[in-house]
Amino acid sequence: MDSLTQIVLGAAVGEAVLGRRVGNRAILWGGIAGTLPDLDVLSGLVTDPMSALAYHRAFTHSLPFALLAAPLIGLTVHRIYGGRSLLRSDRIFYPLAIFAFWLLLFVGSRCMPLPIYGIPAITATITLVFVLLCATVALFTRRRAGTQKHDRPNAGGWQWTLLFFLAVVTHPLLDCFTAYGTQFFEPLSRLRIAWNTVSVVDPLYTLPFLLLLILAARSGRGTQVRRRLNRAGLLISSSYLLLTLVNHFNVRSVFSTSLAERGITAERRLIGPSLGNNLLWSGTAETTDGTYYLGQYSLLDRRRVFEPLVEVPGRHDLLAPYREDRDMEILEWFTDGYYVVIPADSGRVQLSDLRYGMLGKDPSDPAAYLFGWTIDTTVRPVRVVEQFSGPRGNSRAMFGSLWERMWGI
Repeated sequence: MDSLTQIVLGAAVGEAVLGRRVGNRAILWGGIAGTLPDLDVLSGLVTDPMSALAYHRAFTHSLPFALLAAPLIGLTVHRIYGGRSLLRSDRIFYPLAIFAFWLLLFVGSRCMPLPIYGIPAITATITLVFVLLCATVALFTRRRAGTQKHDRPNAGGWQWTLLFFLAVVTHPLLDCFTAYGTQFFEPLSRLRIAWNTVSVVDPLYTLPFLLLLILAARSGRGTQVRRRLNRAGLLISSSYLLLTLVNHFNVRSVFSTSLAERGITAERRLIGPSLGNNLLWSGTAETTDGTYYLGQYSLLDRRRVFEPLVEVPGRHDLLAPYREDRDMEILEWFTDGYYVVIPADSGRVQLSDLRYGMLGKDPSDPAAYLFGWTIDTTVRPVRVVEQFSGPRGNSRAMFGSLWERMWGI
């Protein structure tokens, strides 16, 4: 999900683990841990777009990374506040900790199954930014602790480790609920887990959670009110995720019925909420001849049916000769094969991701899809020459149409 939501989740987990002992430092470090996996977006600064696409939500979003990174970071933060774990000399400990973090990133990234370029630069960039972020938070909190005696207590190294493990691992677990998904078992498996129950941006999940966390942070450390506010935030957000699961199974039943009424036999099908809400859902069905059927259904519709249900030719044959090429391999994996190919000019085609349905009404319009890539087929191997996200053209009209459709027919 979006970075703000992940920071809020990490901060709330940090408060639940160590807030009673170290106060707002638990919230700060939990927020840092919650945003750590998304530092993989920095790969776009030092490598090509296709490598960055494959690298995002990969090793840093995995269970192995959370298990191995948590002790490194936890023992380091324990030392920042006066702990003396392992080596005595700070001049040796901190450089070794930084090197170990980089080595973990480097080895884990090198073991990933997809062809990614520039791994040394990617891992060095992530390490540098994370170290600077941690140094800034450490300097701020240590100065504050110097003026407020009640902020001085430290937690044990393994307590900090538990905080970082839980705050890091809940990030990819939350991402599993989205259509984008996450590679939770990298580098052991390239499987991407995507349960498709919540949008990558959902204010109904984030805003109550954020408000309760702010109120908890403003309460006194260790007070019952603070614990209750934080627990309420975790409970309400988790309950909302459970509600999205209920909605998912309900909508899946409606989609199956809608396809049966039209006499459509789907080889594969996919449903997911539209951007920013859990009321309006899109459905994508693929038949054996490569044709897709796209539809929408709102939980507020009077009839339990997806409408409209639009037929869209996949045209995968246009790119069939190039499936072994590196850029196509990544796009096939990323979209899970749910895409349409739209011919353009000068030997180029557009590949549009169908997992989020259509934003527009014309399936032949390249601007009607949320994610897309322009591919140059005049060179071998073929290469992506443009990548875009979000509606192009009259975006206000497109979002206005989605808003109106959300309130039901």
